[in-house]
Amino acid sequence: MVNDDLALALVRLIGPAPGERFVEIGAGQGLMTKALLAHPISLTVIEVDPRCCALLTEMGKGKDLTVIHGDVLQSDSTSLGIGSPVRLVGNLPYAISSPILRWTVEHRASFVDAHYMLPEDVGNRALAPAGSTARGLLSVLVQWEYEGETLRRLGPGAFRPPPKIDSSFVRLRRRSAPVCEADIAHRNAVLQAAFLHRRKTLSNSLQQAGWSRDTIEGACSAAGVNPGLRAQALSVEQFARIVDELPQETS
Repeated sequence: MVNDDLALALVRLIGPAPGERFVEIGAGQGLMTKALLAHPISLTVIEVDPRCCALLTEMGKGKDLTVIHGDVLQSDSTSLGIGSPVRLVGNLPYAISSPILRWTVEHRASFVDAHYMLPEDVGNRALAPAGSTARGLLSVLVQWEYEGETLRRLGPGAFRPPPKIDSSFVRLRRRSAPVCEADIAHRNAVLQAAFLHRRKTLSNSLQQAGWSRDTIEGACSAAGVNPGLRAQALSVEQFARIVDELPQETS
């Protein structure tokens, strides 16, 4: 980010409350860290660059700040020292923003919400509603666990060095997941199959994954979903019903 004023403006959108616990991903030079520490909160930052870790440690003297040198994708609530659910913040490394979103879904039980700076196209995909051409597997995985909104859009000039793309600052809030009795492995297998061939119908995509046409049509009928739709047309709740109706074995 270019300056402290932008970091302060973003933190105002987050709205830290006294005593809350935060985890910041990829703190870098610490502009967001500094803005967060202006509030009476507890903050843990995870940063892969040891030079930045040293700077952050110095910045945190006298504050409730814990600096962890590590890769967030190799971390979990135990390694981050998380007890009660916390709030996530991050100006995410753009090359791994999608994997970090998936990590946020995987470790959802540890988090209340997340405020992330993302490449605009990744933010659009994560929040794309049913029927949008931008909707894909990432959209459904994120929206299965979180409600999202874009709080602010920023151009390249908001960062140093300036990227070649626009960015979005998004909020993800935990939601009540749809009722689905199937295990996560089966859910993910169905979702991956459904979105593997975006131009194909749901029925054709699932057939290519091994389910029979009769099985698919029976499951879709029970779920109240038209098997002739494409995957991007379906809501999370519709997918939940299909996942429950499809057998785990594809034969």
